Amino acid sequence: MKDIAHKLPNNFLQKLHKLYPSRYEEIIDTFLQKKITTFRINYLKTDLVTLREKLSRKRIRFKELDYPTGAFLCYSPLRQLQNTDIYQDGLIYVQNVSSMIPVLILSPANNEKILDLCAAPGAKTTQIVSLAPQAQVTAIEKARVRFYKLLTNIKVQGAGNLVKVYLLDGIWVRKKFPEYFDKILVDAPCSTEGRFYINNPRTYKYWKDKKVKEMVHKQKKLLAAAFFALKEGGELIYSTCTFSPEENEGVIDWFLNKFKDKLQILPVEIPLDNISPAFLRWQDKRYSKDLKGVCRVLPNEFMEGFFIARLRKTL
Repeated sequence: MKDIAHKLPNNFLQKLHKLYPSRYEEIIDTFLQKKITTFRINYLKTDLVTLREKLSRKRIRFKELDYPTGAFLCYSPLRQLQNTDIYQDGLIYVQNVSSMIPVLILSPANNEKILDLCAAPGAKTTQIVSLAPQAQVTAIEKARVRFYKLLTNIKVQGAGNLVKVYLLDGIWVRKKFPEYFDKILVDAPCSTEGRFYINNPRTYKYWKDKKVKEMVHKQKKLLAAAFFALKEGGELIYSTCTFSPEENEGVIDWFLNKFKDKLQILPVEIPLDNISPAFLRWQDKRYSKDLKGVCRVLPNEFMEGFFIARLRKTL
């Protein structure tokens, strides 16, 4: 079965082997099988007791996870789940478990001003509102098609009146919202290496070393803009669904150096087994030892590869 892994870009495979020599085969295995469907509760529309009862009545086979709270594995066909009023009425949101974690680390609270900087299709925006319905949430998306998808998902999830949505390039938040937000989520566009699936070439055929470099340029511009939109003492979560240190530790190291003495890395603690520490060295680069606080999520049968950093603006 692993022989078909050669379909993936060779440069990527070489990089992955250098990053995780002892876990390389284990990670490759996760690219060969389709992920188990996962979803989370939408607290705006239901509670856990009611949701469990509804799922059982609809004969949806599920397993509730210990972490994150309110997250489920779905062992029934996705189409069966989508045909239920549970899905169609927005009582749940189908979302990969790894993608749920950045919002939990953000820890949204009512009355906070919170920005989802790269918001479409809306998984994290609606998760923020589900956890903190009285927060002042702003969502930004620059691509028109994705913007309307974001609007639709927000409406279905019952958050239409709870989120201000802007069709805007995220780099302009520095001028539109100077030092305005208590918390900002930058779930950045990336090379999406953590989502590769061997039977869907669209998930990896685009990948090139050049693509990684393009993403790094975008990520740095978005983080710099977010810094100026964040209040003093505010917190920022940066996340990607990729393995490349250039897009992860490298970008955060650049961020710390650009705003010297104005940013502090806070520890990311995730109670899961498939967690990996940061890379403090990659090729000819050495990163700040402060990056020990960031976290990598390794893919498994239901989770994608992810990177998460948490920072505070000190000045």
